[in-house]
Amino acid sequence: MPSFTSSSRTVLVTAALALAIYAAVIALWRPTIHLYPDQDASNLARAERVLIGEGDPHTVILGSSLGVRIPDDWLPAGWLNASLGGKGAATGLALLRASSMRPRRILVETNTFDLGPDLAFVQDAQGPIPLALRTWVPGLRAEYRPINLLLSLAGRARGGAHAHRGSGSLAEACLSLQAQVQGDIVSAEIVGREVARLTARPVPSGLVARMVDWRAALRAEQERGVEVILFEWPVDPEVMRSPRAAAIRTTVAETLPTLRFLRLDGEGLATEDGLHLAPVSARHAACALLHAVGG
Repeated sequence: MPSFTSSSRTVLVTAALALAIYAAVIALWRPTIHLYPDQDASNLARAERVLIGEGDPHTVILGSSLGVRIPDDWLPAGWLNASLGGKGAATGLALLRASSMRPRRILVETNTFDLGPDLAFVQDAQGPIPLALRTWVPGLRAEYRPINLLLSLAGRARGGAHAHRGSGSLAEACLSLQAQVQGDIVSAEIVGREVARLTARPVPSGLVARMVDWRAALRAEQERGVEVILFEWPVDPEVMRSPRAAAIRTTVAETLPTLRFLRLDGEGLATEDGLHLAPVSARHAACALLHAVGG
């Protein structure tokens, strides 16, 4: 029994020491994490960023997996991309309300305006480690789990779609992108199959009621002094013209006529599946959003 107790104590001390060293390395290094093993891990890290609100971002993007395609380094300093895979902007707004962050401006994606908030996810993102502790010890955050760090380092080493935009300014990167000859390589067969499926989707039921909820929620943000801008990510042209997309667009215009609405130019952009922009096209869309929003 004494040997077993001694062995257990050694394991605990070793584990605590390893955790302390890892936490110290993360605190000093603060690596950029951009790859995750699955969508759930990515969503948890993004939600955590909103709840912690580090750096006091002045502009927050709320949206779905369409916005997840935008690399963080293709957004200006002071911007936070709170897009979540498999969810809509309503979940991002619920996270924002659960946090202490008070941005000056929110950019709200309308492509998935028919989706309500995932409140169970918002609750899960707040635990089990207290947010206050994760705020002061970054190494305890979901974002900096070792598997996420390893995947991100491997992605940077491979380059390609995961390559960093470079050391120049974002404005310079956008100008350079416009002159880029080589675009995205996508499978026409996959895109065609997915476009046929997406264009056949019916108009969401309860869309008007959902828009009424949005009107109340966004009015509340405006009353807090937040500038609200609506925008639509470019997708495949046929999907943009589909009954579902057209119904959402029309209902937004009728229900929220006073809000600024940005419809980004998607001419020449490629998707991988009719919805999600391919890597180079996603960077073009990021630059288009920055240009449309202005200062």
